Amino acid sequence: EGDDDVFQGFNVTLMYAVFSVPLQLALGLGLAVLLFQNIRGKSFFRMIYFLPYITPFAATSVIFTLLFSHRSGSPANQLLTTIGIDTQVWLQSPRGIFQVIFGDAVPDQLAGPALALVVIILYNVWVYAGYSAVIFLAGLGGIPRELYEAAKIDGANGWQQFRFITFPLLSPTTFFLTLIATIGTFQAFTQIFLLRQPGAYNAVDTINIYIYDELRNSAPDYAYGSAMAFVLFGVILVLTLVQ
Repeated sequence: EGDDDVFQGFNVTLMYAVFSVPLQLALGLGLAVLLFQNIRGKSFFRMIYFLPYITPFAATSVIFTLLFSHRSGSPANQLLTTIGIDTQVWLQSPRGIFQVIFGDAVPDQLAGPALALVVIILYNVWVYAGYSAVIFLAGLGGIPRELYEAAKIDGANGWQQFRFITFPLLSPTTFFLTLIATIGTFQAFTQIFLLRQPGAYNAVDTINIYIYDELRNSAPDYAYGSAMAFVLFGVILVLTLVQ
């Protein structure tokens, strides 16, 4: 008999975390492995990939709003029309991504994150992948090179070296980033608040947005907002202890 808004907020937050964290870490690891190679302009590329992380949310959110505008002339819709797909309203769409792809025959329980939430997930991955790459680069620098030399002598190819040396020895770094990213997605507010648009509020409003609305509406209920914040704290604490 709990508050439906709170359950919906946690549902959106969970989907946001489940889709954001693996993509963010996978892209960060891929970039780190590429940037760890002996290539030209390595420092320049590291700076480029890290730049979104230090750019203010207000600026990058405006860029994403323009890229994924509902107008037919937006870059995202132009790309869709080029490959023969209908234009989308993106940040204003509450439809699940699997319903958008496979049609309304998909039940609501299996609809997945809303299309608007998918855009916010892509934004989150774009912003934080560079940070993950920098941390992974530090982890890669701590792996002894002798292990790779011995593996080469034993005939291990590049994939085998990554699978049996790089990935296992990066486990402390991966754990750290998983923990930080999970906590970060459950605490996310600014980017979601800036990117949310009418029509998709309920589909993108995480628990943090509901807490903010409870405290900032025309008749604020500070006690109830504080109670929701303590529940969120408890959920994050339990997830941290489990991890």
